[in-house]
Amino acid sequence: MDDWESEERARKRLKLLLPQERRSPSPPSLPHLERSPSPPLVSPYPPPNVQHLSYASFVMDKSVTHSFRSNLLDELEHATNTLIEGEAIMNRAMGRLWQVLNENSDTVSEDASLIPKQEDGDGDANEDDVTRRIDRAPDLTPPIHKIFLLTYPLDNPPGFEPSHFSSPERQLDTLEKSLTTLRELQDDGREYCERLQEIRDGLGDIRAQRDGIWDMVRERAVKELHEVAYNATG
Repeated sequence: MDDWESEERARKRLKLLLPQERRSPSPPSLPHLERSPSPPLVSPYPPPNVQHLSYASFVMDKSVTHSFRSNLLDELEHATNTLIEGEAIMNRAMGRLWQVLNENSDTVSEDASLIPKQEDGDGDANEDDVTRRIDRAPDLTPPIHKIFLLTYPLDNPPGFEPSHFSSPERQLDTLEKSLTTLRELQDDGREYCERLQEIRDGLGDIRAQRDGIWDMVRERAVKELHEVAYNATG
């Protein structure tokens, strides 16, 4: 018996000294992925078996009362109004942006000094007069180009290394694309606001129909109870 135990201990020690086989770790288990991602075809709850034979039983049913007196439509209308108000703030910000982009900061003052009339025989004076008139001529460059486009004289290139920002064609192309994106955003916001208003109007119509049906059912239920009480007393 002692020999067997000593041999068993020796085998265990040798097994520990031998290199162990490496096993690949088992993949993690995600129980929620084992379920079907698609919803079931039928409701997981059994359908109600109650069939109302009178208006009174229909009104007294708690599930019916909850359906007709739920605040869900009011909450949806409140959420829709909140989204419309948020879009109104966005539209005002976009309108102010376009206003700022179209403002010309280099306007000529109205009280500018008049250029005195020069004699025809003075050639230098005429040249100076033309030069001053050219300098005072209004700049027809769009204000938005003055804000975003980098300009420099043709005979004096920029001192830094040229890049796509220093190319006038590339600058103009980038600016036009950016303005197009802003216009599309404004159009999408306007369409989104219109759809929200349609949803709000639809919610109002549904609530009016629901309340009308509920009032009619309650009136008939009260009439039924009155008839039952009259027949019981008669």
